[in-house]
Amino acid sequence: MLGDPAVGKTSLVHKYVNDMFDDSYLSTIGAKPVKKTIERGEDVIILIIWDIAGHNYNLHPAYYLGAKGALLVCDLTRISTVDSLQSWILALQSKAGDVPIRVLANKADLENRAFELDHLEDLGFVSMMTSAKTGENVEKAFDELAELIVNGSG
Repeated sequence: MLGDPAVGKTSLVHKYVNDMFDDSYLSTIGAKPVKKTIERGEDVIILIIWDIAGHNYNLHPAYYLGAKGALLVCDLTRISTVDSLQSWILALQSKAGDVPIRVLANKADLENRAFELDHLEDLGFVSMMTSAKTGENVEKAFDELAELIVNGSG
């Protein structure tokens, strides 16, 4: 999980793993790994999700080592969070290589949007809207990334 501060990375992880939402904001310090086991038919997939602090994409490059994929999160109410996506990608790829990446335009439940999903697609990102609050596309986002990782595609 990568992206600027306060885009909802921790909230998305919490919604996916625990099916809970808490709108109080506490900044992540460092990185917090969370484990989630999912079953796909007879296959069992164990995800170790690293919720990495959003303060500086160059601050924690060691956390990127061994990453098999990434969800980059931006905030639909702040266009500046889109502007930094490429820097997050470059920092990730410098340590993890060419791994599957999906961009999540979070906070879809809010009306004061600064951009729409087609803006991300125009920039070349494979993306989807999410809301940690309502759960919109949260499970789908993680499950699709898991499938990309397992199938070795991006």
